[in-house]
Amino acid sequence: MASESSIKPSWLNDLEKAIKRNKRDAHNRYFQLATVDSEGGPRVRTVVFRGFADQTGALLFITDSRSEKMGSIKASGKAEVCWYFTQSREQFRLQGHLAIVDDSTDREAMWSRLSPAAKEQFFWVTPGVALGEGDSIPSQSGVPSTMVLVKLVPESVDHLVLAKEQARQRHTETGDGWQASRINP
Repeated sequence: MASESSIKPSWLNDLEKAIKRNKRDAHNRYFQLATVDSEGGPRVRTVVFRGFADQTGALLFITDSRSEKMGSIKASGKAEVCWYFTQSREQFRLQGHLAIVDDSTDREAMWSRLSPAAKEQFFWVTPGVALGEGDSIPSQSGVPSTMVLVKLVPESVDHLVLAKEQARQRHTETGDGWQASRINP
């Protein structure tokens, strides 16, 4: 995806380092995504990190267009990610808004990187409905309409380090760039 900014925020450097330091643990590819549903209720689920959209640090993940997540995305678009790295004992909380990536080139690129098992889930029966109900979609070679590429565009980031020397920083996007401040852990 094209870069929206040439200046990489400092918290993104820290997040990339955490990802690299924790790479050998497969569970560190997953983060918790909290959204708000159409009735104002909280919804939390685990999603797979699929990369960064650009140098702004927007996180990418995929979902099924028929899932409850899509209702939450359309209801408010507000979200927060909580991502904990066990080896380096760091937590990142990224708060921002969700946006659906409509660009067909980006969707096709993501689709090509998915494993056969990950692709298969987009042809299953409708998620979240009663067992035995719902419709599956016919298999196809291209990107199915059920595969949705989503990005979380961060507006604030809280980075907590729980290692020997505990530290915490809050980063806020001001419109003129990112402002960082150290806060108590």
